[in-house]
Amino acid sequence: MTMLKARKLVPIPVFALIVFLVVKQPVVKVTVKMANGDRKAQIRLDYGVAPIIGVVVLLATSSIGLESVLTGIVGNVAIRPYSILILFMALAYICISIDLTGFFAYLALLATKAAGNSGRRLFLCFYALSGFLTVFTSNDIVILTMTPIICYFAKNTNTNPIPFLIAEFFAANIWSLALYIGNPTNIIVSQAYGIGFLEYSKCMLLPTLVAGVSCLAILWLLFKEKIPRKVSAPDIDPSSALINSRGAVFGVICLSACLLLLSLSSWLDIPIWAIPLFFSLVMLTHDVLSYRVLRKRGNILSPSLVLRRMPWKIMPFVIGFFIMVEGLDSSGWVDLFASSLSAASRSLLPSVLLMGFLSSLASNVMNNQPMTILFTKVLRSPSFNTTLQMKKGSMFALILGSNFGANFTPIGALAGIMWSKILLDKGITIRFKDFIRYGILVMPAVVASACFVLTAELTVWP
Repeated sequence: MTMLKARKLVPIPVFALIVFLVVKQPVVKVTVKMANGDRKAQIRLDYGVAPIIGVVVLLATSSIGLESVLTGIVGNVAIRPYSILILFMALAYICISIDLTGFFAYLALLATKAAGNSGRRLFLCFYALSGFLTVFTSNDIVILTMTPIICYFAKNTNTNPIPFLIAEFFAANIWSLALYIGNPTNIIVSQAYGIGFLEYSKCMLLPTLVAGVSCLAILWLLFKEKIPRKVSAPDIDPSSALINSRGAVFGVICLSACLLLLSLSSWLDIPIWAIPLFFSLVMLTHDVLSYRVLRKRGNILSPSLVLRRMPWKIMPFVIGFFIMVEGLDSSGWVDLFASSLSAASRSLLPSVLLMGFLSSLASNVMNNQPMTILFTKVLRSPSFNTTLQMKKGSMFALILGSNFGANFTPIGALAGIMWSKILLDKGITIRFKDFIRYGILVMPAVVASACFVLTAELTVWP
């Protein structure tokens, strides 16, 4: 009996440890004995490795069985992890392929040129472009594309990059809320509740708009005096960023067609993940066929380059945490969390505000994707005993928090960890306490405004 109780306790510290490793990403030095002598190697326990360690520990301690591993991969009627990954990775291939044509860099330089010598206009342009691109791609793509350009601009104009970088990062993590595809967390929750592309957009576009505008207004007040009125923008032809203009046109058409069919997916009798998978295969075929021509022109762009930039580590990361959450579920922890949350949810507005702020803050304790997987299970638990309207409100508020939480600290999402590394490589430092200060000054009002709008929507259209 004591052993049984101990096994039920194991998933909690294992989950906490793996979250810690994902955030810290420590390097472990190992010595490998070889025939020709010892060799030292380094293994980084990052987000692609740590969750697998957690699964192995849970299996070794008999805290989970093989059925939990299978459920963590295949899922059930409500959540299918494999389909979430197919959808996300397929869209990632399309967006990365477009990015490598230079199209997104071209748009960024076009915005820089349109701003002229006005620093404040440039601030608005960077925020607007980051938000626009995030809506139709993802926050990760925007951060990978826009951050180096902002760093380059700041270095060559001797301008303080902090206001522009914060604006770009906050915009990417707010406007990713707008569409079903903007963030993997959107897909996780939507699939669990059977929310289609159009239904999602109908409920989320207005909260996104209000959150985006309120964020810009507060950032403007915060940085207005730090943004130079005049800047000497570098004389760069935006078209010089285009590596492959034909590939860019084909990619944009491919992405547009994919988004159009996704919006019609509720009327199509095919799984939603099959749509981006089809278009990613079309894009891959195009890349393979066009590579020979590009290579003759001396261009190094190739399908293998796109594949190397793919976020492959997201696969063991997501699957590993799905399995660990299955361990928490089978040990009774999910039901315990659900009953506590249910007791605190008394009516629609308090439920939405509670989940909006709780998920935002929890993202910075356990990263937004593990948090979303866990909280989705909690909200689907029979122990979360509330009205259908309050469950729906809590579910959409969870999506809000999973996106907005990344703006409270740099460790709230993988995008923040990636963004921090890019800045480090560029020699730019934004101190942890400074980032938190910006987050605290901006995000509570943003979360609250989005939650109020969401509540009003659910009251009018229950």
